[in-house]
Amino acid sequence: MKKITLLLFIVFGFSYSQNLTVESGGTLTIEKSGAVTVSGNFSNSGTVTMNSDADEFSSIKISGTTSGNITYNRFVNYAASGEWDLIGSPVDGLSISDFVNTNTSGTATLATNGSAYAVGYYDNSTDTWTNYTTGTVGGVGNFDIGKGYQMGTVSGGTQILAFTGNISSIDETQSIINNNAANSGSGRRWNLVANPYPSFINANDDADNTNNFLTTNVSKIDSNFLAVYGWDADGSGYTARGHDYNSNAAVYFAPGQAFMIASDDTSGENITFAEAMQTVSPTSTDDFISNDVMENTEIFLRLYSYDELIEDAHIKFQDNMTLGLDPGYDLGDFYQGAALTTRLVENDEGFNFSHQQLPISAMENAVIPLVINQAAGQEFRINLHTATIPDPNIYLEDTEEGTMTNLLDGDYVLTPVSDLSGVGRFF
Repeated sequence: MKKITLLLFIVFGFSYSQNLTVESGGTLTIEKSGAVTVSGNFSNSGTVTMNSDADEFSSIKISGTTSGNITYNRFVNYAASGEWDLIGSPVDGLSISDFVNTNTSGTATLATNGSAYAVGYYDNSTDTWTNYTTGTVGGVGNFDIGKGYQMGTVSGGTQILAFTGNISSIDETQSIINNNAANSGSGRRWNLVANPYPSFINANDDADNTNNFLTTNVSKIDSNFLAVYGWDADGSGYTARGHDYNSNAAVYFAPGQAFMIASDDTSGENITFAEAMQTVSPTSTDDFISNDVMENTEIFLRLYSYDELIEDAHIKFQDNMTLGLDPGYDLGDFYQGAALTTRLVENDEGFNFSHQQLPISAMENAVIPLVINQAAGQEFRINLHTATIPDPNIYLEDTEEGTMTNLLDGDYVLTPVSDLSGVGRFF
């Protein structure tokens, strides 16, 4: 097999069917829109730098072995209220202490607050976030590749953090566990994991029918939450992305992108990030910070407190769906106590959904349970934000008040005299 040797190269994209070597003193820079595929081995004795910004992420995919470090300059959101970012290391063998030192010296932009650094981990047994400090960071070792961390950059900086380490050339695993019943109910099913490669990964079956994260790990993820839950970084929380997201759009993880998944095992097990999931040419390159896209045969409800948007719920009708649970299509809400969710029409097992899909045959007469959680004395309204079903007649039934409100004519408005929670009153 032939070898390509690089001394000084700035690239936006190329593909090689041979080995790629960067010699001592040589430089390879992959710009933020660049994508490199190497079918052979990769070796670096010089300097390899990969760049990114808010919506563009350079990518490299190596089929053979790898040796030598690279530096991935990864975009990370501000450490502001409701902002921050969820990130994993896109390289292996990186000390967290070295990462902090690199990104807090000179003009680097890792945010700090006194002795605390804006990088930390999530513990789902207690549902807590803990940041590393000057007193703890020296003893925590390397980033756990495939694990996600919370990170944030300083306002007004470049929003770029440097990750220096080697490229993983194997399938990676990460331990997850359902701690929902742990510690008197304070635990959670949610686990923060991350793409361990400096390449994109296929997330759902529209990205790749077989080699995608959800299909590969279907037996490890709770079927009521068979989705990846991305942090929106705008204060609104997490958005679920399953097998049918925004009109069958492919979903990808950017290099180092972290996200939440729900474990179905109280004893713990491993999920897999497989090399076969990697791609360098995705049709979408966002890092989960995106807007909603409406589709045909969809209803989009919103709950407002006066003029403030509090929550939304999505209902979609399409072929091959059922009135019960369709894993990967009916997506449980990350916050089960959210202000507005739906329940399954049949075989309800007590889970609240942010996205629910129903068969086309149910479009004209479906009665869908709603869950509204609101405090007494607080006026709220339910708004039909959009309905793209043919000839819509969409009513909200309040069984306690005995009313049927046509949402096409106007919002349902209520100031409850007692706290609202659970299912059974609204449809």
